Amino acid sequence: MSDGQLLTVSEVAGMLRVTDVTVRRWIQRKELPAINVGGQKRPDYRIRQTALDEFIAVREGKVAA
Repeated sequence: MSDGQLLTVSEVAGMLRVTDVTVRRWIQRKELPAINVGGQKRPDYRIRQTALDEFIAVREGKVAA
C-alpha cells in the first residue's frame, strides 16, 4: 500500500476488525487523523495509511503518544 493512500472508514474498520462507529468515534475524539471529503451535515472521512500506521503503533506502545 502506498503511504499516501486514502482509506475509507469502512476499509479501516475492516482492517482493524472494529465497527465503522468505532472508527468514527476515534476520528471525532481526534485520536485518528482524518480528512473530511464530505460536508458539515454529512461528513465522509478518509484516513491516510501513514496516519493509520502511526495510530496502530501508538496503540501497541511502540511510539510515545
